Amino acid sequence: MTGDSVAPRTTRGERTAARLREAARAVFAERGYAAARVEDIVAMAGVSHGTFYTYFENKGSALDALIDETARQLQAVVDEPWEGSDVLATIAAVIDRFVDVFSQHADVVRAWFEAAAHDKHFRDRLRDVRRGYVERVAENLEPALAATPHDAGVAAAALVAMVEGYATQGMATDDEQQRASVVRTLSSIWFGGLLRLMDPTT
Repeated sequence: MTGDSVAPRTTRGERTAARLREAARAVFAERGYAAARVEDIVAMAGVSHGTFYTYFENKGSALDALIDETARQLQAVVDEPWEGSDVLATIAAVIDRFVDVFSQHADVVRAWFEAAAHDKHFRDRLRDVRRGYVERVAENLEPALAATPHDAGVAAAALVAMVEGYATQGMATDDEQQRASVVRTLSSIWFGGLLRLMDPTT
């Protein structure tokens, strides 16, 4: 089980909590979630064990705090308007925003996936976040697939898995040309797949 983090009440407390979060993020990235220890985090942050436990119950609650920000940014993508007369350009814009979040938080996402493999709490968090953007994609696919035998939810889950899988495995890069190429390719696959699903002969 993971514990809840304690909200800092002062500016100094907020700075200390932020330092601990960044230290936890660095330790999880370097050692992996399972091997990371609270003593590694406090050593990285330059604080005492007592200070750590003022803000976090355990390393799981530190990861939860990092996940909160990643999930918030993913939800922001879900909540944005997905509209435009150019369908391919709209798809590309959405994928680019998802890739951007996954790229910025690749280390947190890797730790999250690792923790989710062994901890129901983190599996549930991952499932809940995924559900949000899969449902949003399905909502947008539904009108196009209404007259076909294809399930918009299944199609959305598959398309999201493709982007999420690539983004989490290969998108920790600052190379803008590579990013643009990846987004262009993923968008074309999405668009081509959607056209294929809309074909009444398939």
